[in-house]
Amino acid sequence: MNDILLSMRKLALTDSAFRQALLDTRNADDPLDRFCRIAGEYGFSLTPGEILSDGEELSSNQTKSTNGGNPMPYDCFDDPYEMFLISIS
Repeated sequence: MNDILLSMRKLALTDSAFRQALLDTRNADDPLDRFCRIAGEYGFSLTPGEILSDGEELSSNQTKSTNGGNPMPYDCFDDPYEMFLISIS
């Protein structure tokens, strides 16, 4: 998790209204957009692209670190948005 998500997690674990607002984003028409808007309301600057790239960067780094190189990327990577929500549930 990146530093912003770690700070948000810390607040969400102590502020029940913030926590619930973040959990409720699962039901939004555009969950990532709503998630980032709520983050902004609480002073956290976060974009959907930053959340998506967080998981992709980890997967890319794992691919590059494979001994001898790995020509095929991993089939999947953890979704930072879902992992965050699980961490505050």
